[in-house]
Amino acid sequence: MDIKYCKKQLEALIAYKQISHIKDYITKQDEELIIKQADELLQQVFTFDKPWDMERCKIPYSFEKMDWNVQRNDDEEWCFMLNRMDYLNYLMLAGYLKDDKKYIEKGKALMFDWIDAHQKMEPSCSTRTLDTGIRIMNFMETLPYIYRAGILSDIELEKILSHIDQQIQYLKDHYLTKYTLSNWGSIQTCAIISTMPLYLSNYCENEIYKWARAEIETQFGIQVYDDGMQWEQSTMYHVEVLNYGMKALFYDRFYHNEELPVLKHQVEKLADALLYQATFDFHIETFGDSDRACIKDVMTRAASLYQNGVWKYGGYPQYDLESLYTFGVTEAIQYQKLPVIEPVKRIFDGEDSGMYTIRSDWSTQASFTMFTNGSLGSGHGHSDNLHVSIYHQGVPVLIDPGRYTYREDHPLRVILKSMPSHNSVIVDNKPSCIPSDSWGYQDFGIPGKNYVRHVDHMHYLEGNLFSHDPLQIWTRKLIVIDPSIWIIVDEVKEDGQHQIESYFHIDPNMKAEIQENRIILQGETKLYMYTKGEKEIETKPCSLRYNELLPHDVITLKDTFTNQYQNITILCATDIQVTPVDIYQNQDTPMSKDIACAYRFTMSDDESYTVAIFHKEIFKGKKICYCENMPFHAKCVVIHQHGNHKKLIRLRA
Repeated sequence: MDIKYCKKQLEALIAYKQISHIKDYITKQDEELIIKQADELLQQVFTFDKPWDMERCKIPYSFEKMDWNVQRNDDEEWCFMLNRMDYLNYLMLAGYLKDDKKYIEKGKALMFDWIDAHQKMEPSCSTRTLDTGIRIMNFMETLPYIYRAGILSDIELEKILSHIDQQIQYLKDHYLTKYTLSNWGSIQTCAIISTMPLYLSNYCENEIYKWARAEIETQFGIQVYDDGMQWEQSTMYHVEVLNYGMKALFYDRFYHNEELPVLKHQVEKLADALLYQATFDFHIETFGDSDRACIKDVMTRAASLYQNGVWKYGGYPQYDLESLYTFGVTEAIQYQKLPVIEPVKRIFDGEDSGMYTIRSDWSTQASFTMFTNGSLGSGHGHSDNLHVSIYHQGVPVLIDPGRYTYREDHPLRVILKSMPSHNSVIVDNKPSCIPSDSWGYQDFGIPGKNYVRHVDHMHYLEGNLFSHDPLQIWTRKLIVIDPSIWIIVDEVKEDGQHQIESYFHIDPNMKAEIQENRIILQGETKLYMYTKGEKEIETKPCSLRYNELLPHDVITLKDTFTNQYQNITILCATDIQVTPVDIYQNQDTPMSKDIACAYRFTMSDDESYTVAIFHKEIFKGKKICYCENMPFHAKCVVIHQHGNHKKLIRLRA
């Protein structure tokens, strides 16, 4: 190990990141957070509340003597968070903000305490391979700050580097085949290729480095779908892979002005897909094992790394503390020069992943729709096929109720992964997808190919879920007319007589109230819901962030059917009048509502939209149909009347 070489690399990092000027670029809000967290860490008080802490815990826990295998909050995930040491940056930044080395000394002491407690790397709660990959990245990123503070001797530096090297060898020795497809694997390899060039002058010839460099290209090549979504069907872990991929690209560029082509291309796709999952305030919906977290820091780093002004629209106007700590002042200055460009695109069609999003515009009052119908993904995937989330006027209305915990012994883990915890339909209390425990499934339905069409501000999405025991086909069609009309069409085919239940989960800040023929959804916005069936509203727990529970209203619709079932659920703004209208076959015969139905949405005295939807094929009689005196032949059309002008738009042939 060449200490002289490492010191040169540290000095180069210090110069490039301009650590001496870093306090000049930290916002007042971030400064307050840094000092608060660092002061608590001086007292060994640990709170895990960063946006991308995979298992957040806002409850502070403390202990006098460090125990790296301790578990708090009745959750082993707390121990994993402790050993990742993601909190070291608070101590480093506080030291420079307050010009006080006690903070940096504390960070150094925690690193040596961990090293002394792990003279030999052996499997335990404190040495999981995922957490080890994160920890060595944190060790490496902390070293320039400690070194510049002048409190690190050559002997101490060599001790840290030797142990980092030992941890990297441990990762290679314990690497499993399944990691190639997992965020566990990509985080480890990103950490390895970011760290080894710091202390090995011949890193390009090192066998572990060469292996990690090749493996990372394979990982990102197969983990990222062509549509840009990470395969695990959880935005939280999509972001984790993206964050570490961006770090690897940054350090790859810094050390030898070169970028891995597959990694660069796939990280770009991950960032672009993330932007279009954002809601009005650039948060993500709790898709799979995800928290409702803000993506602005992630988009800031992505925009900076790729010099992309559209992505900066979803980022902060200047570097946040996480971006500044990793990329430094030089990059922050370049970022401030980057122009902000409002995105033109307002939809994301995830043809490979089954994730679809629609936004009415990019304002804070935008309506937002998410529709999901993809493969299961990893153990982080939920039973969320054909789920719909809806935001109106910038306010969440229909939601995914989250994950809460990973504890195997907690009943809510399985409940929140299940179909009844999503906006779904279940026949005879026999869901198509059945989670068996925290990470496994007893059964899972087969999602069909999705059909999507967008015409101006009108959108059509359709998906199917097939169950095999018993044989059942559930089709959900979603028609969206931005910004204030949603039509959810559920069609189920299963032989025999059945009971059916439909579930709709309401955001905790909204309340649902049954009123005659409709349900009122009211909070910071207000919508009417029209649907059939016996209606019931219950209060159940939801979890918008790990380890946090909130009460929310759940609407259950109960009905019966024989052989086949159709139901229309309409959500719309309260100033829109909804009226059923007839569809005529051959212009003279009203069609049965079992075959097709239509609704007129009156927006004002001189404007309306009429939506006609077919549930079945026409196999008897003439094939030409009329609605509002307009001829057509299609499965779904919208007739837009504005003044004396009437136009028919075909959304589903």
